[in-house]
Amino acid sequence: MATAATVAATATSTTAGPSNDAMAVAAVAGGNHFEEDIYHLRKLFQASNFLNFNIADIACSAGSSSGDNYMSLVKRVTIYETKRSERANSCSVIIKRQIASLSRRQLYRCEEAFSNEINAYRHVVPLLCRYAKEPLFPLCHLADAHDDSAHCEPIIVLQDLKALGYRMQNRLAGLELRHCLLVMKKLAQLHAASLAAQHLESSHFAVQCAQLSEIVYCPAAADFYSSILDTSMQQALDSLNASNADGNLSVPIRLMEQLQPTLFGNLQQSINAAADTPFSVVCHGDFWLNNLMFRSQPEEVIFFDLQAMRRTSPVFDILHFIYTSTRRQLRDVHTDTLLATYAEALRKELAQQLRHTTAAAQLSELCETFSLQRLSEEYVRHVHYGLAISMWILPAVTFDPLNLPNLDEISEDNLQGKEINCTQNLTPEYHLRIRELALEFYEHGYLDA
Repeated sequence: MATAATVAATATSTTAGPSNDAMAVAAVAGGNHFEEDIYHLRKLFQASNFLNFNIADIACSAGSSSGDNYMSLVKRVTIYETKRSERANSCSVIIKRQIASLSRRQLYRCEEAFSNEINAYRHVVPLLCRYAKEPLFPLCHLADAHDDSAHCEPIIVLQDLKALGYRMQNRLAGLELRHCLLVMKKLAQLHAASLAAQHLESSHFAVQCAQLSEIVYCPAAADFYSSILDTSMQQALDSLNASNADGNLSVPIRLMEQLQPTLFGNLQQSINAAADTPFSVVCHGDFWLNNLMFRSQPEEVIFFDLQAMRRTSPVFDILHFIYTSTRRQLRDVHTDTLLATYAEALRKELAQQLRHTTAAAQLSELCETFSLQRLSEEYVRHVHYGLAISMWILPAVTFDPLNLPNLDEISEDNLQGKEINCTQNLTPEYHLRIRELALEFYEHGYLDA
């Protein structure tokens, strides 16, 4: 979940994103926190049995660009069979570790998020992948809450998507229609795999999904995240008021002010209630452009960063994606196309996965439950989630990379998360996008919903 006050502290993780040489050099100069102990890796990887050669040398660097990752430490580790100078047999992996700052871990619930991602990779992802015809996530070599090191620190070791030709897209520009259609089809595969597993292995599915924990919309996090959302919305309202010289924003501002006091509570109730309905699937939970990587040949998309994985209505993944990863021009013209593409892909996936199985008799009912009409109705009913997540993440989409907040200092100064504010990092592009967002919701009648 992104927070405007922390420049999207949880939503901008890039588990397999591009490295940043300048970031790596700076890390070396100040004591490289990207380094890994080669002797420990030898022991760890030998036990997990995913390498077919012995480790002679390793090279470590940043696994994500500056400003992309706040909730965990992401490293790219290249493993060599012989010394690096000989450049013989090698492979690269992405290693995720906990951040060093204990105050930051506590404030942003990093440990809960990391634990949920470990459980997602250990329990839910293998089940989903059995029913998906294409890869959904990077291959997970290891996910363990205790990696047997001296400090018993949790670890996640993933396939390096960059080495396979995957790249991230420019979050500021937003995705083009062809990328959006690709994402909607793959998202339908994810949700269809969830439905297939639920109907064909109901008991096992329930046990594995019980390992997931809600990390944002739960009682333990409610005070913190409701405060963060309130801060994000107030920043948006302040921006709108500052640009309302012509008075065109007066009504949208008033309607948004009416939403503000109950927005988080309404979202919390909706997301949790949807988990216990027939219109529920395993959702990514933090589904936006920064957690997607694309490859052109063949054309594919992979999802990662599963810290917020949960069971709820599929429209929350859809709204999350559409209102964080596209520009208004695309939404105005193509939202119906995106929903129709998702609905058709879901129908086809369910037909493929359930035909000739014990759940074949339920196929028609499932297709009706997840029809385009039902999906469109749910989209509008929960559209305020799109407003909230956009306000949360827009500071991260539009941030100035030369003016990043120091989250360790913020965490030390604001242990309760009540006074966090990074307004100084808001850019002209942020103010433009907020104005577009408010007018879009007003003109579509969503602020009255």
